[in-house]
Amino acid sequence: MSDVLELILLALLFIGLIFGFALLGTAIGAFVGWVVGLTPLGQAVMKVWFSLTHVECQLWELGAFLGFICGFLKGLITVEHKEE
Repeated sequence: MSDVLELILLALLFIGLIFGFALLGTAIGAFVGWVVGLTPLGQAVMKVWFSLTHVECQLWELGAFLGFICGFLKGLITVEHKEE
């Protein structure tokens, strides 16, 4: 019975980490979007975003959205290099 409980707790921890990283990515994306919005580059980014989507938003909102999506799509990928 304890093996099943450990498996359930491990699964809940894994799911919690996924959501935690997604929220962290959202916060970082919002901050970076806000910082980019303070620069002249922000206007160019918003022009491209609007021309592609026809959605008006603030740059911090765009950063938060993209950070949230990347938080779910980002995975830990390890590549082993073999020396020949």
